Amino acid sequence: MAALDGLTMERLWPRVLQGTAPLLVWAGHFAFCYLFAAAACAPGGGAAWRWWLLLGVTLLALAACGWLLWRACRVRRTGLLALARLGSGWLALVAVGWGGLVLLTAGACR
Repeated sequence: MAALDGLTMERLWPRVLQGTAPLLVWAGHFAFCYLFAAAACAPGGGAAWRWWLLLGVTLLALAACGWLLWRACRVRRTGLLALARLGSGWLALVAVGWGGLVLLTAGACR
């Protein structure tokens, strides 16, 4: 298989995953929180525990993004992969925090 900028295809996909893992965590958190909030606000779907579940999922996603960002900060490399890991880590951390604002409206289904 031809090398792509010094990388073989066997090494390319794990590196792509390293750069996009925080964004995948954010996407999963976003989809879960908003779909769960919509389902919980449907007629007959409300329960008192839904706020705690959303809080737990948000804290878990924040912890995962923080851990991935910490791992990206430990590596002292230069290049596009290092920049992608740092940038996506910060972006996902802020996005999960912003997406967690659904917790403020989780009790008020209108």
